[in-house]
Amino acid sequence: MALPHYSNDQTSRSGRQFEPVQANLFEVTVLPPAGVSDAPLMLQHINSISGLELYKEVAAVEQKYKFSTRSFAGMPDSTSTDVTINFSLNLNDANQAYLYKTMRQWYNNQYDPQTGAMGLKKDYVGTIVVVQFNRAGDIYRTVTLEDCFITSGLAFTTELNYETTEAQSLEVTWRCDTFKEVLA
Repeated sequence: MALPHYSNDQTSRSGRQFEPVQANLFEVTVLPPAGVSDAPLMLQHINSISGLELYKEVAAVEQKYKFSTRSFAGMPDSTSTDVTINFSLNLNDANQAYLYKTMRQWYNNQYDPQTGAMGLKKDYVGTIVVVQFNRAGDIYRTVTLEDCFITSGLAFTTELNYETTEAQSLEVTWRCDTFKEVLA
């Protein structure tokens, strides 16, 4: 005989086998702006993405009348989203850090620190698409982040250390102005 807390569970009983949302079942596609060479195998270098807080906190606005307080929904502080992607870095057969070179080319479209040249927004914004799926590969959520530009620095190597055996990674943050979310 099954215990009541299991036999009354509506999420895992026969006919209703719900699955947990798993944070490691996702794909991220980064689409750089026109003119920026797409790094080969970029998808395979993504370790993690953070900052997918799309629905921002809305602070309450209060009004007083005598000894009572009325509360109303205010506006969010910001409607943009900052996402950070952690990439692994590799060298190709030509001994190039190709992913870093792509990110640097993208960054230089907005501001080139070697020449001081600054670009127009239409030339430095790209798109990031995040797809989440279940263990069978069925997509249940797609987030398309649009008008994204790099806001972080590009720290290729901030510290060199003889005592580490860890492979180098690159963390890049984008500011994204708008998003579209589709839920299954």
